[in-house]
Amino acid sequence: MPAFDYKAYDSAGKRVSGVTTADSERHARRLLKEKQLLVEEIREVSQSPSAGVAARREARVNNFDLSLLLQQQAILIQSGLPLEDALRMTIEQAETDKQRRMLQSWRSEIVEGRSFSEALRRSPYKIPESIIAGISVGEESGHLHEVLQRLAEDLEHSAENRKTISRAMIYPATLITTSIIVVAIMMVWVVPKITAIFTSSNRELPLITRLVINVSEFTQSYGLFLLAFVVAVFLGFSQAMKDPARKERWHAFMLTLPGFGRWIRMANIADWSRSLGVLLSNGVPALAALKISSAVVSNLSLRSKMETVTESMRQGSTLYKALQDSDVGSGFLVHMVGSGEASSELDKMLLRVADYYSLRLKNAVEVFLKLINPILVIFMGMVILSVVAAVMLPIMDMNNMI
Repeated sequence: MPAFDYKAYDSAGKRVSGVTTADSERHARRLLKEKQLLVEEIREVSQSPSAGVAARREARVNNFDLSLLLQQQAILIQSGLPLEDALRMTIEQAETDKQRRMLQSWRSEIVEGRSFSEALRRSPYKIPESIIAGISVGEESGHLHEVLQRLAEDLEHSAENRKTISRAMIYPATLITTSIIVVAIMMVWVVPKITAIFTSSNRELPLITRLVINVSEFTQSYGLFLLAFVVAVFLGFSQAMKDPARKERWHAFMLTLPGFGRWIRMANIADWSRSLGVLLSNGVPALAALKISSAVVSNLSLRSKMETVTESMRQGSTLYKALQDSDVGSGFLVHMVGSGEASSELDKMLLRVADYYSLRLKNAVEVFLKLINPILVIFMGMVILSVVAAVMLPIMDMNNMI
């Protein structure tokens, strides 16, 4: 039975929204009318939302949200509830409208007789293929709740790696952007009014004052052009990144950056290792697991190498030899994979590799933040101090003359 997302007005004239299930749109409207709701807008949730940017954004799924929902299903199924009832109960307790709509789209497919994995694949909300494959194996083996729990933990760890890198960049970027805006305001509106007094006195000004005045005049004359240039570069870069070949070259360049490139490599290898380890431990065939895990890698350059590893495995190579030839990761990854294959515990070794790289990434970012924060504060303080000194030195000089 399909699900319908609706917006309506109740008898008191209050605007309400929600999700309802019905045989058709006409049936859905009749059900809402019986609830004394005047329908403003209604659409089928199970239809692919591909019309427009807002719909595409709606179809994206946050890893933390998906992890939470999978954990809830694992707990409810383990307690003995059928999947349909577990989904219905979760819908009633959903924290956001998006979660409610996503759960309802899954439940509507299951009510029609489809499996959970097929419901996720048909959902308008994009679910990672690794999750769908794992759930499919869990359904076949009869251990769905265990698989759901492990997949939820895998999602949580992967999201944490991306959050770690984002956290390392957000604070410095915010501090620098704020400081640039403050300095620009001072250069355009504050400094010219104050320095006009000094320039009209026809007296020789200190070097730092002359520099600040020149910067202020440049900002007033060419500031808008500079801003337009930055915006044009950003838009041009965004357009260029739509080409897969250019994007892969850019991703390869990012891997060569000092420090930051190493973080990207560690985060991607951790995601790949954890995804592959979880899939193998859930019984997914090796080649299928490798193909799915390669899609988890966000860096296109690394993904291409992982796909080469998969192809080498398809031709009969061992994972140890394929990784060694592709030069994907460090010797630690290759050594652990070799040990895992030799001991028939590859899935466990891959999960240890993922934990190792996640911990290394977290420690590296913490050290970076401890070093960069005081450096940025001192640097931006010196910039502000230079502007203040450029204004105060002529004033002090004038007072001395008096």
